[in-house]
Amino acid sequence: MFYLKHINLEAFRNYRQQYIQFHPGLNIITGDNGQGKTNLLEAIFFLSVNRSFRTRKDQELLHFGENCFNVKGSFIRDDFDHVVHVGYRHNQRLTIKVNNDQGHRYNHIKDYPVIVFCPDDLQIISEGPSIRRRFLNLEASRLDPTYLKNLRDYQRVLNQRNRILKDFKNRTLINDYLVSWDQALVSLGVSLIRVRTDLVKALEKEARLFFDAMTGSKEELSLEYASTVKRCQDSNEMIAQFHHDLQEKREQEMKRCSTLLGPHLDDMVIMINGYNTRHYSSQGQKRTAALALKMGEASLVQKKQDLYPIILLDDVFSEFDQARKQHLLNFIRKNAGQCFITSAVDLGGMIEELKRSYKQIKINRGIIVDEEVRAGD
Repeated sequence: MFYLKHINLEAFRNYRQQYIQFHPGLNIITGDNGQGKTNLLEAIFFLSVNRSFRTRKDQELLHFGENCFNVKGSFIRDDFDHVVHVGYRHNQRLTIKVNNDQGHRYNHIKDYPVIVFCPDDLQIISEGPSIRRRFLNLEASRLDPTYLKNLRDYQRVLNQRNRILKDFKNRTLINDYLVSWDQALVSLGVSLIRVRTDLVKALEKEARLFFDAMTGSKEELSLEYASTVKRCQDSNEMIAQFHHDLQEKREQEMKRCSTLLGPHLDDMVIMINGYNTRHYSSQGQKRTAALALKMGEASLVQKKQDLYPIILLDDVFSEFDQARKQHLLNFIRKNAGQCFITSAVDLGGMIEELKRSYKQIKINRGIIVDEEVRAGD
């Protein structure tokens, strides 16, 4: 079994100093709006992924007036205790330690999978390609041990190549400078595209099961990886095609001072009945598709890693109609892993319907004011 045993927060968001023990199954986090419920889920996610699901700036996670924060927790996996400590100090890189040894994000994301469901997940459907690329990058990093390293290497190559395109205007000179960078960009880029393409196919299979259940099989969900590089069955053919396309785009790239092909510009197209959900779906269809994607994501992690990821549900019950609430409850009921649910309102018999023991934690101004373990049937 995999679960988070406890967490200790120091100067994180509105938590000055707080230690919290959790139930290995279900945890209900209550309190009025603005008291720190989402901040607690954010800390759990940060402990796993080493970044927030709400902001890309770590300094925004600091408690007011502080210049450093610490998040420390104990994950139980395969009956072993993994003490994880992530520390941040202003203008310095994150410190990651596992059982007091130096940790690496490449392994960290894969070893401690945490998946969050929140109202902002609708952005995966309705916003631009960058949101969907981040979604794919995080999921691929959990499932492929080399993906995150290749992604970081690709970004470094991309940045250097863009600097060359910006600084050199002579066609002959710039071609000489770009030879080695083109080779690195193409090699890493093809590797990323291959992993993402396989991921989208696997995710489509899992998400469809949930989408079919939520729509009574009246609508069909499909996913497609949209690449700026022509895809080929053979990797060597794709590498040759990528090189050829870069040469074709050279003049445009020099004018725009940026790389115009590659996975940094790719997208995942989400369709209902063959129509792009971003442009041709109702809000209800978008919410159903987003929920199906997240359920599919959790299912994919469970099957690939043979363990249930920790599920964080941030105020989602207030966003869904009764039918979607019921499907979400069914998902929680079947998921044998640890789950955290936040709510500003009394969930009443909804939680009792799950027939599981759980711990209820009440938060007020970043402080735990009440804790109670309740037995299930």
